[in-house]
Amino acid sequence: MYIEYNNLYKEAESRGITPLDILEALHVNGRKIYLCFAEDQLGTMDFGNSAQEDDEPYEFQIHGDMLGEGIAYPITPESRVELANALGKGNEPEELKVVEGIYTIKVKVDLPSNLVINYNDFQFLPPPFGYKPTPVTVYPAPPENNFFEKFEKIYISNKRKPHSAFVVVAKTMMKIKRGEAWKELVDIAQKSRGCTGVILPGFGKSKIYLRRVRLNPHKEILYSHEPFDHDEAENLPDGVEKFNLDAFNTRWQKTK
Repeated sequence: MYIEYNNLYKEAESRGITPLDILEALHVNGRKIYLCFAEDQLGTMDFGNSAQEDDEPYEFQIHGDMLGEGIAYPITPESRVELANALGKGNEPEELKVVEGIYTIKVKVDLPSNLVINYNDFQFLPPPFGYKPTPVTVYPAPPENNFFEKFEKIYISNKRKPHSAFVVVAKTMMKIKRGEAWKELVDIAQKSRGCTGVILPGFGKSKIYLRRVRLNPHKEILYSHEPFDHDEAENLPDGVEKFNLDAFNTRWQKTK
């Protein structure tokens, strides 16, 4: 099952708090802290008190999350205490221990890059700094909600790609934030799954078929004017195209 992890330092900055504040909030609620690596890392197995002084260290490869599959490793309770103590003193440990299956592995870390939080644990954190809840009457809801349906018949004639047309409606008419708009697209793609036609605001003259890319479900979406059964980013069937979060963000910035 895919799990989304987000950079803990960036989440702390967006909320106007410190990484230590997040660690404490997660600890109080019994949640874990994770490390995620962009590339494979070579660590050493830790045998605790059973290790002998003259024992040679056993190397162990930690797999990186090169494909964005949500690969992360929980920090051991011992390293969690060490991390909290170090951050409390304004320091950052260079090594931490993580759990990989039945093994404990000591690995070198760059905290600002490697320390991550499970997306599902956002509920235990304060909202992003400056966040103001949107009134219920205009909150962007799923497609079945009346608010969303009001915009389904809008057609942006000069936009040929679904995300480009949707951006115009979401930003200039719905007045919702970029992150909320992208989440709507992801949710619609999940409901369509390439087999159920949906009406997309801005692209509303005819139904379109969307589907999330299996190995990158939160950042890439496939689309076609006909039903399709394909969930990979490569070797697209005839008539199936894709767009990603970067293209969406670029279009959002260009839309006034």
